[in-house]
Amino acid sequence: MSAELNPPDATHRLLILLARLKLTEAQRQDALTLCNAIHDWHEVAGRAERHLMLPLVHRHLHELAPPTLSPADASHMRQRALMLVQRNLFVAGEQQRLVADILDPLDIPYLFFKGPALAARYYDEPAMRSCRDIDLLVPRHRCAELLESALQQGYRPLDSETLASDRQSLAFFVAAKSVVTLASPAGVSIEVHHEMDRGAGIYQTDALLDSRELFLAGGTRLYSMPTSELFVYICLHNTRHYWSHLHWLVDLDAIQRHPDFDLASAYACAERRGLVTTLDACMEFYRALAAPEPEHSSHLSQRSREILEVFFMTLQGGLEAELALRRKRPTRQFGFPWQTTPSYRWASRIRKWLKPLKPTYNDYHHLPLPPQWQWLYYAIRPYRALIKRTRFRWPSR
Repeated sequence: MSAELNPPDATHRLLILLARLKLTEAQRQDALTLCNAIHDWHEVAGRAERHLMLPLVHRHLHELAPPTLSPADASHMRQRALMLVQRNLFVAGEQQRLVADILDPLDIPYLFFKGPALAARYYDEPAMRSCRDIDLLVPRHRCAELLESALQQGYRPLDSETLASDRQSLAFFVAAKSVVTLASPAGVSIEVHHEMDRGAGIYQTDALLDSRELFLAGGTRLYSMPTSELFVYICLHNTRHYWSHLHWLVDLDAIQRHPDFDLASAYACAERRGLVTTLDACMEFYRALAAPEPEHSSHLSQRSREILEVFFMTLQGGLEAELALRRKRPTRQFGFPWQTTPSYRWASRIRKWLKPLKPTYNDYHHLPLPPQWQWLYYAIRPYRALIKRTRFRWPSR
């Protein structure tokens, strides 16, 4: 491990150990031993809430009944956990409303990934998984239609205060952004994707939608990614974010416990996507976390140890630590150089250099042009940027 890295304290070690749906007998004993070192259970509840796994932590501790957890502390934790369970159910209800009010009436092919859809399909108690938003994938050519219907029904765009509701404006907005974020009338954030990997070329939207699978959640028919595909995707996505949220570890555990999961199928999927090294490292990392002191594991590869190190950094340093790590990652899609190739990294740099030249919705809002003339934005944009930077401002009186 890095010399500057502090090992986790007893509270973080306990939360890591509890980041799974079920505990083995050995893990139960290890958890009880760690509980003996806990002196502030309000701190445990606070960290569990920040790491998005308080309901599950409360369930485990209720079953373990450690002697050091007083009835008052247990009651405090239970009340906070129930509030989050209520929130999780509320977000799941908004997902069902989105299907019933927009997606099904418009007959738009879609799939949900992460969030309440993952919880509904793979968790024994879906409300145990904390969900802050909804992730939705739809075909790009149907996005403007979806947004138009959503705006008519009281959804709000969170990406732009100036977004017009006509179809041409919405089509340009979608073309300029790979993810559009809406707020439902009840205030739940919904990320509408038409690309899974923001242009990385790993996933093709049409192929993913063709392979989607149907399942029932609370009586509502929902579509999601095939289990193996989802498992590989969350390994990729969460490694890109340096495993900064503990509920992602629970996701790995929950999917592996599902009857549809097959590790050989997951590796076949990873082979097709060029993500075998990522899956290998994540599986080693996950198995190491089954022990109370994972940093002392003698069987970790160098890649898995790197994941473990950055995981400890984000666990202790929070969002600030994750943002610092993101500034050093080789591309937007990958957290580590060994996940990709030099040619891909060069292509990613070129895309990054060219990005400022791509028209934005602000360009369209400033000067709305019909589709046949929108190529002019590429010529106009550099001058607009220059004017914006050199604009003279009168001093305030």
